[in-house]
Amino acid sequence: MTTAGGPPGGRRREPPQRDESSDDARRGMREELSLEPHEYTLTMLAFVLDVERRQWHTHFTAHLTGLTGDALQSRISRGVADRWDHQSIEYVPFRPADVVRYLLRPDRIRRWAPVTPALFHLALVHTRGRSAVERAEVQAVRRLR
Repeated sequence: MTTAGGPPGGRRREPPQRDESSDDARRGMREELSLEPHEYTLTMLAFVLDVERRQWHTHFTAHLTGLTGDALQSRISRGVADRWDHQSIEYVPFRPADVVRYLLRPDRIRRWAPVTPALFHLALVHTRGRSAVERAEVQAVRRLR
């Protein structure tokens, strides 16, 4: 999950003084996935400054606590507060090789938002460790050639 702040209407917005970015992430979890704060944990992975666009971004990973993928799918199918941008949810085992293969699938590779590969990389490194992730990435890229 990524939250962003920038110059709405051209006005400069300063980076948050307190943890407003997690407030934005929690609002997104509630509006787009119908999840309440007690149903997940958030971990900030990165704080990014985009000096060219004068924006800041925060990258989070969220882990469900006590809610299955099927239960989440069922909840979303009943409607959410704010229509989200996705047609479906696809579940992929959160292992480096599986995630990297999914990101590089021919039908997906050109459809990701620019931040997506970096966000998945950071989440995998946070969970699985840098060497395991980089090994899987190198092997996947070699297979593309």
